[in-house]
Amino acid sequence: MAREHSEKRKRVPVSQLKPGVYVVDLDRSWFQTRFYFHRRLIKDTKDIEELKKHGIREVVIDLTRGADIEGPQTELLPERALALPSEEAPAVESEARLPSPGEMVLQPLTQEMDAARAIHAEALAEAQKIFDGVASGSPVNSLAAQKVVTDLLGSIARSPEASLLLTQMRRFQNDLFTHAVNVCVLCLVVGTLEEFETDTQALGLGALLHDVGKTRLPRNLIRGQERHSESEHNLLQQHPKIGAALLESSPNIPELAHRIVMEHHERIDGLGYPSGTGGSQISPFSQIVAITDAYDDILTGRKLAPLQPLEVLRQLYMQGNSGVFDRGLVEKIIRCLGVYPAGSLVELNTGERGIVIAANRNDSLKPTLRIISSRDGLTLSNGPIVSLFEADTGSVERRIVRALDPGKERVNPFAYLKLAG
Repeated sequence: MAREHSEKRKRVPVSQLKPGVYVVDLDRSWFQTRFYFHRRLIKDTKDIEELKKHGIREVVIDLTRGADIEGPQTELLPERALALPSEEAPAVESEARLPSPGEMVLQPLTQEMDAARAIHAEALAEAQKIFDGVASGSPVNSLAAQKVVTDLLGSIARSPEASLLLTQMRRFQNDLFTHAVNVCVLCLVVGTLEEFETDTQALGLGALLHDVGKTRLPRNLIRGQERHSESEHNLLQQHPKIGAALLESSPNIPELAHRIVMEHHERIDGLGYPSGTGGSQISPFSQIVAITDAYDDILTGRKLAPLQPLEVLRQLYMQGNSGVFDRGLVEKIIRCLGVYPAGSLVELNTGERGIVIAANRNDSLKPTLRIISSRDGLTLSNGPIVSLFEADTGSVERRIVRALDPGKERVNPFAYLKLAG
């Protein structure tokens, strides 16, 4: 069987790749690239360019899971020749256990968590100072705001999952400055994973300050969940204009951040506010803030009863289909955040339960998770880390059957964020 399997794989130069082939190995170690998993279906030329950009020269493809490639350098290989050399990879004993794909995801998360906690705590404290200062008549402290974004962006670059998990843990804090930091984090994660490059900082700043205009409104108006009168509703709809005016008197605020603050309640169908702008007239970055703003609003219950992340994403997807939001951007954000975001508690078809530690952008229904209880209900304090995308062909395929509420199940996701000793 092993020989039959190996004869369906080829080692090929990356220059010969084409959409439709299935890659199972690269010629560089996982820690030298941005790829947590070496196995992937090449969907388009962008995937090929991404491999080239990270210095990949050769790959192994699996002919049973994807298309074949014809060419003089694509001969079938015996099993022992399939392994590709990893540049600069340290020599290891043959019996040494290599980290699993799931552990490769968890390592940067656990390494970054303490730093991320400190950065998020500082971001919340600074955001509160900024918002309180504006409420008392001071201009927006743009330098402090820029530092918050820069520090968050640095942590997210090291581990998006750490920041997403901390955001999920703040689900029941619905004050204005916490919401601002949450939306900022969500936008920075999207910007980082989508590689917006120079615009990510301005996106983060606009996200952090998107509701700054509310600081000049009566507190009972922005804190209450009850229905507003028509006059109150009209006043509340002026906060984007108020916020944009506040930024006009603050130095070092990029134009994109101004535009985001003004447009974050505009909608593709033209039914948003304050101007009723629609379609392509709205900046894509403003739309990203609008979608993540709605995501955090629904998740934390700032306006209605809070929902589980899966239900929130389902609502956003429906709004994308109905023309409220750009459908492509909604799908992109769901791919970045995950249908089951970091920190989600899920039950599998095997009866096991697990905590999601990372989304999978190739298949949002197959995240990486830590098993925390067996199929018999036995609690596992240091259970295995599994990638549902990289399923072990020798075992029963695991799949998620439902999401659970960690609070109701009395599960603390942070308790399971450690590697086996």
